[in-house]
Amino acid sequence: MTCDKFAAHYMLSPEGELLKWPVITIRRDGVILKTEWHKDRFKEQHGVRFYSGILLPAFVDIWWEYPSAQPRETLKNIHFHFRNGTILLGIPGATATPFSKSREYPIIVSERLKYLQPQIFPDLGNDNRLSQFEKIKKVLLHNKNISLCEILSAATDEAARTARRPELGRLEPGCSPGLLLLQNADLVHLKIASHSTIKWLNVPEN
Repeated sequence: MTCDKFAAHYMLSPEGELLKWPVITIRRDGVILKTEWHKDRFKEQHGVRFYSGILLPAFVDIWWEYPSAQPRETLKNIHFHFRNGTILLGIPGATATPFSKSREYPIIVSERLKYLQPQIFPDLGNDNRLSQFEKIKKVLLHNKNISLCEILSAATDEAARTARRPELGRLEPGCSPGLLLLQNADLVHLKIASHSTIKWLNVPEN
């Protein structure tokens, strides 16, 4: 099976660190074959596509419960969440998507789980009209005590483990989390900006 190689300035490691000059090799079905990084400088490799930004696993949005007054998710709104980087979305009362049969994204689970560290996501789950990425930006731009690594790890690895789908939250061989590119961030101070955006680079076959 053919594969693609992606490189960028940084990648979010399974340990919650931003590693410099990563190269990630992914099969076309979305399974990660290899991750590597270089401390000093990027080393040119044949067939590698280099992007400016930070490589991340896709977001898992399962935190909190929305107030009952919130409008229910529509198909249009669900697709909006996916376009903004969410691969797994919790919607109370919805019909869950069977993991083994699903061919559509985001995968739906019929619950939302209480986040264990509300100081990191103080109001992240209060509006289901915002995507997970928009909520992350909102929190980071208003709370200087939360680090970019901390909140990104919570929205990927920690959330995926809580949802019992750990392979969706880690950039490591054997996992299939999808691959996002965080663009237009401050790569010197590792800060997010109001104009930062997210882009899908790879969506796994479910």
